[in-house]
Amino acid sequence: MTQYPLAQARLWNRATKLILGLQLLVAGLGYLGGYLAGGSDTAWAALVGGLISFISTAYFAFRVFSGRRGRPAKTIVRSFYAGETQKIFLTVALFVVAIVWLEVEFLPMFLTYMAGLMAFWLALLPVMSGANE
Repeated sequence: MTQYPLAQARLWNRATKLILGLQLLVAGLGYLGGYLAGGSDTAWAALVGGLISFISTAYFAFRVFSGRRGRPAKTIVRSFYAGETQKIFLTVALFVVAIVWLEVEFLPMFLTYMAGLMAFWLALLPVMSGANE
């Protein structure tokens, strides 16, 4: 029974690495697909969209999982809510920067962002269903 929290932490650590790796893969595939479909501008926009999903997920993971072990449940839940709220604000800010400052094409950027977000949820399915226990 004493090993359970450590095993659970390792499972979430593995899941986080899997999610971030998948999101980088999606960004790279989006870049390649964008280049083949529309050239360098489309590829750049797709890469930016993939990196937005990666950066916001990495920030959330750092924010939530960087705390000390053995925190009260209320503190953990609060850190999840705060982390998710900050992730949403960061994502909006990154989209604004990409659209206004970088002037990337919206559709390839958004499609690759959505593919990265889908990779996030698909990678979590086995963890949430208990299939990795």
